[in-house]
Amino acid sequence: MEERSRVLVIVGYMAMLVLVGLIWPNPEGLIETYRQILLTPSVLITDYFVVGSVGTALINAGIVGLIAIALIHFNKTTMSGPTIAAVFTMAGFALFGKTPLNIWPIFVGVAISARIKKEKFRSLIVVALFGTALGPVVSQISFGLGLGYAIGILIGVIVGMLLPAMASHVLPNHQGFNLYNVGFTCGIIGVYVTAHLKMRGYTPELTLLWGEQAQLALAVFFTLYFATMILIGWSGREKAKKLWKLPGTLVTDFVSEQGFHATLYNMGLVGMMGMAYIALVGGSFNGPTLGGVFTIVGFGAFGKHIRNIWPLIVGVFLATYMSVWQASSPGPLLAALFGTTLAPIAGGFGWWIGIIAGGIHLVVVMHVGVFHAGLNLYNNGFAGGLVGTLFIAVSRWFRLDRSQS
Repeated sequence: MEERSRVLVIVGYMAMLVLVGLIWPNPEGLIETYRQILLTPSVLITDYFVVGSVGTALINAGIVGLIAIALIHFNKTTMSGPTIAAVFTMAGFALFGKTPLNIWPIFVGVAISARIKKEKFRSLIVVALFGTALGPVVSQISFGLGLGYAIGILIGVIVGMLLPAMASHVLPNHQGFNLYNVGFTCGIIGVYVTAHLKMRGYTPELTLLWGEQAQLALAVFFTLYFATMILIGWSGREKAKKLWKLPGTLVTDFVSEQGFHATLYNMGLVGMMGMAYIALVGGSFNGPTLGGVFTIVGFGAFGKHIRNIWPLIVGVFLATYMSVWQASSPGPLLAALFGTTLAPIAGGFGWWIGIIAGGIHLVVVMHVGVFHAGLNLYNNGFAGGLVGTLFIAVSRWFRLDRSQS
């Protein structure tokens, strides 16, 4: 009954996105604007609020989230911290990069890899879900470079087959202090794909579509959306305090640690923190930024909490004052939200180390996207892997890791 309740709650949050999307004003029509979303190359940064409309982007997010839930359910996997994180991350990125057309070849590739290794697909389902970060590989090859959907599917399946091996190999580099381990993996694969495309004479490039419409409506809706998590999880608020003492390194399943209500309460709180930061720096509520908040919320079940994410956010914010960038501009704003991938560094080494890590993360993430040409949606996961590797090596050399002392 408890598992069923978890599933129903998460399904409810995804269904809410679809329902709100259906009633959101859309002068151009849902079918046409959704078609535009499905056929866009989807490389970073492609705001589906701009490509299609706010309504169709919300519908797409809900559909992708429900697909993730269906995959979890039919493979008899529980709705745990990792799978909850995957569902909300997929829904968030379905506001600016993932569609039903570009995620399924990744699933097929991971399934083939599991078959070759004679493992059950369910054992790799989390890798498959997060591996949809490479969805733009399918879309860019199919629709951006004009090579056709069949070629896009083929390449998508191939990169999906590579994911499980790569993900397990890169984890020791940062030792779980970068929560977006598959993002680190996808960044490396994205570099190889981009290099091969350029060798063949194709030049995939980063893009920037950044929406600024319907700000008040989006702010109000998503504030209420995340506030309901706090209300539903209210009975677990005391247990949530125990979660806040954990460093959050991979693999820390908050659901198994303190239960679903405590986890949901924490998810709502970190979501409100993300929304507040966007508002405080004068940023835009759009597909990419709300995708960032959704990812924070998802990992509020799997490593992030209010005590280990704020140092990273503060670190990115402070670093903008020593740079040519504004805190409200796209790159730094997304770095503050997605840079919370390094939350375990603050949790494991202390808040001041977390602030330093956040500042360095901004510097790195602003320059690594060019290497994979936006084919890896988890660009901050790629940067986080590099920063995490640096910090783990240096901090443990000088014995700064409190958990190892």
